[in-house]
Amino acid sequence: MPDNGTDLIPFLKEHGLRVTPQRLLILKTVFSIKDHPTVEDIHQKLPYISMATLYNNIKLFVKIGIFKELPYGTGYSKYEINKPDHYHIICDLCGKIADFNYPSLKEIENAASDLTNYSIKHHHLEFYGVCVSCQD
Repeated sequence: MPDNGTDLIPFLKEHGLRVTPQRLLILKTVFSIKDHPTVEDIHQKLPYISMATLYNNIKLFVKIGIFKELPYGTGYSKYEINKPDHYHIICDLCGKIADFNYPSLKEIENAASDLTNYSIKHHHLEFYGVCVSCQD
């Protein structure tokens, strides 16, 4: 996975997108946040970029697979750099999302395929609970 947004310049060009200063700033900012920001969180870091520009570019980045949209939590979509083979724990109270890595659930995918004759393409797993901050 890239370390920052500039590593994605060839990927943007490959998808026929112009490499604009705003797009690079958005990518760098999301990489630097190291969390699951909302568009509003990103706007706080980049107040000089309009909300419309942020929404349009973030939706575009989701569409081409750079970002993943996480539409759970507090009702606002949150975003992350698209990373394979990890799962989420979501706080029921504040909506904070934590990543955790665990070995791939290929055995379960294979069992689901065997039991249903479906060709499994991917899976989605999330857990809900109360984060440490909200437990206090």
